[in-house]
Amino acid sequence: MVMAFGPSYSYCLIRVLYGRKWSDGEASTALRCYCVYVIVLAMNGTSEAFLHAVATEKQLKRSNDSLLLFSVIYIVLNVFLIRSAGGVGLIIANSSNMILRIVYSAVFIKHYFQDSSSFSFLHCLPSGWPVLLISGAATLISERLFLDHENFWPTMSIHFFIGLVFFFVSSIVIYRRERPFISKIIRFRDHAD
Repeated sequence: MVMAFGPSYSYCLIRVLYGRKWSDGEASTALRCYCVYVIVLAMNGTSEAFLHAVATEKQLKRSNDSLLLFSVIYIVLNVFLIRSAGGVGLIIANSSNMILRIVYSAVFIKHYFQDSSSFSFLHCLPSGWPVLLISGAATLISERLFLDHENFWPTMSIHFFIGLVFFFVSSIVIYRRERPFISKIIRFRDHAD
């Protein structure tokens, strides 16, 4: 949900909480990038956890060597991006580092499951991802079409309403698709007590 709605409502949130001085500066752009960064961090954590759980000692050494290379790339990116884009550059450099690590882990995972026909990266996506993708696109379009920084409050109401509709639709779709999983967790919790 953060990825679908965060980027298109970052400006509004900063404007409502801190005023125009902060929202028209770098803060709303940084928050927009950070919403994407949170998802990248989650993907990296999950993929690296799997890699470290099943890798052999030789594979872990190779992984650590790649992390060293990615760290050098990260430092170079940091220097250039912070100078050119400030705080946003720092978030972009961190995201780039995490994406390199995700790609490395994904290649490892693909190789690990090469003999299994039951594994697919598509099955790893969250339930309801198409509706979240549509919601994210629709709210970004809504921000571009309706939100006027000069006439903020009336136009923010329209943009907020559009986001609210897509949020409720997304929540209902995801809940319906995740209901069996939620039921299993509740049953497991009840049996554990």
